[in-house]
Amino acid sequence: MQRREALRFLGAATLAPLLTPLSAQERFALGRRLHQQLAAGAAGRAFSASQLAQVRALADTLLPRTDTPGALDVGAPEFLDLLLAEWYSDEDRQQLLAGLDALDERCRTSQGKPLAELDGEGRSRFLTSLETVHAESGPPEAAYVRIRGQLIFGFLTSKPIATLTRTTPIIPGRFDGCVPLRGAQ
Repeated sequence: MQRREALRFLGAATLAPLLTPLSAQERFALGRRLHQQLAAGAAGRAFSASQLAQVRALADTLLPRTDTPGALDVGAPEFLDLLLAEWYSDEDRQQLLAGLDALDERCRTSQGKPLAELDGEGRSRFLTSLETVHAESGPPEAAYVRIRGQLIFGFLTSKPIATLTRTTPIIPGRFDGCVPLRGAQ
């Protein structure tokens, strides 16, 4: 999956049930606040070590480093860990963690290894199989959809990516509005 394809799912992050009552500005402010807490060392509270490794593998597959920082570079998995610890209810947190464990079990069954131990191609193949299934299909798919959305939220609200998107021109190049076309009379 390419970065542009992953960013296409930005809508999923902005429509997350957890953050629905918040305006877009409040969501961005929440993201910035969580990133500031991460900088102060506030991660590692919701995921076990194996779950964090799995989320890191997901993040690296969805938003890898290219000519811009990737999800691992901006701490998106740790962001999700802090979001789970501080914003999710106990019931929602347990449901997501159970779905994450079910996702890893499905990966072990279909690929022979846990997600964190697969190479990039194997992870992409496994995640592509999940993309074709709706979130209502079961806990693994629901967890994947929710985690994907929250990773994108954490990625986009990080300082390096927010700065990059703020300073990157939407339409690069020069605009010439009044240019005669060939063959036009």
